[in-house]
Amino acid sequence: MGKVSRIAVGDKPWLFPLVALVLVIAIFMFLASQVAAFAGGKIITPAEFEQRLNIIQFSYDLQFEETPNYQTDFARQNRRQVLSQLAEEHFLLQAAAGLASQEEQAEYASQLLDWLKNNLFPGKGIDYQETLAKYHLDESTLNVYFGNNLLLTRLHEQVTAEVTVSEEEAKTYYEEHRASFDQPEMIKVAHILVAEQAEAEMVLKEILQGADFALLAKQYSLDSESAEQGGTLQWFSRGQMEPKFEEAAFALQPGQISPIIATSHGYHIIRAEGRDPAKEQTFEKVSKQAHERALALKQDLAWNTYRQQVRGRRLILLLAR
Repeated sequence: MGKVSRIAVGDKPWLFPLVALVLVIAIFMFLASQVAAFAGGKIITPAEFEQRLNIIQFSYDLQFEETPNYQTDFARQNRRQVLSQLAEEHFLLQAAAGLASQEEQAEYASQLLDWLKNNLFPGKGIDYQETLAKYHLDESTLNVYFGNNLLLTRLHEQVTAEVTVSEEEAKTYYEEHRASFDQPEMIKVAHILVAEQAEAEMVLKEILQGADFALLAKQYSLDSESAEQGGTLQWFSRGQMEPKFEEAAFALQPGQISPIIATSHGYHIIRAEGRDPAKEQTFEKVSKQAHERALALKQDLAWNTYRQQVRGRRLILLLAR
């Protein structure tokens, strides 16, 4: 009967780093399941991180869901940045302590929630609650988030209160960013939006036979806001509308009617109303905007410098992926 040899760790020195690596990985995986990040002495749990991701996506969707470059998973695509900001926020809120009372925070949060319900969900209380549930949120969570935002806003105001911009600085900013001040080509159009192509074909036929475009917009268009104005939209530049709509609209000369244009909203018939060519803007015309932008840039620099000072040598360890 042969002897069974026993492997001695001492005979295999390469096992030591391998075992240590396995242990480190196991510990890291365990911590990552229990802790999203360490911020100084505070533990940020995966549940807190998930809640912040939901708030960010909720806010993003309210603002950008109807825009051309909308991202369905914006928050998760930026999850590391969100987690880093959440960890940093712990130190900023410590610095902001006392800048607003609990009563002020509660009142501020209440006003924001009322605005949210009345302006984005008017007369649709059920839709509002269903939307919150979709993001696994409730009003108590948003109250805390909005209340903390008041503290951070006041801290930002305190840090940037002494930042000013001279006339020379504004002119320098203008010269360095001259193209951004130029007015882009703008157009104004009217449109009629319907749900079915057959209906769009019927409406287009009436228009081509001489029917009044504005009256047809009021009668048929699903875009109730513009329909009240005979289908007329506000002036817009490139990049503001859905690509197919924009391409068709910019191809028209004033007075021309488009063929039927299919977009994610339905079927459009577009009439060109006006065109304003691109224009260069002198400093005198845009001095106010130049001052505002230059000031915002200096304020951002001051705020970012302050954030780095607050973080200092404090430990921030991000574990969640």
